[in-house]
Amino acid sequence: MNETTKRLVQLIFLTDKEALHLEQVAQRLEQKLPKPAAELENALKNPELIDTLESFSAKFSRLQDTLADKLLPTFLSLAGEKTGTVIENLNRAETLSLITNTQDWLIARNLRNKLVHECIEDYNELKEAIELAQVFTRQLIDTQKAIKNYSFNHLKLSL
Repeated sequence: MNETTKRLVQLIFLTDKEALHLEQVAQRLEQKLPKPAAELENALKNPELIDTLESFSAKFSRLQDTLADKLLPTFLSLAGEKTGTVIENLNRAETLSLITNTQDWLIARNLRNKLVHECIEDYNELKEAIELAQVFTRQLIDTQKAIKNYSFNHLKLSL
């Protein structure tokens, strides 16, 4: 097994854990988050909700970064694809049906700043950002699974 293959296997296992942790914290956040945005200001006085939101934000950003900056370029290289900028790599991933939409990915990458609730004074905007991040969470996890499945089924990756 060459170094690139070893690196891909390591990154798949790493992103398996990151995806699991993100999914778990997303579920906890959904349970704790009040439905009406008007109640969010009051709810954010609860340190447990703040901790959960910060954990979600960190895990959302971490998985996104690992997928786009590490796993995807390593995967593309091993698949014989040309690697380039993040946007170019995402476009190649879309062509291979590993992601559904490059523009959604770029929106998700820009969303992380909005998740830091201290930066948003409008609680409707914060609520929208959290809800959008929860939608993108599913896309991140689906991307990780797609790359993993493609690697094992088409690249004949083995453990």
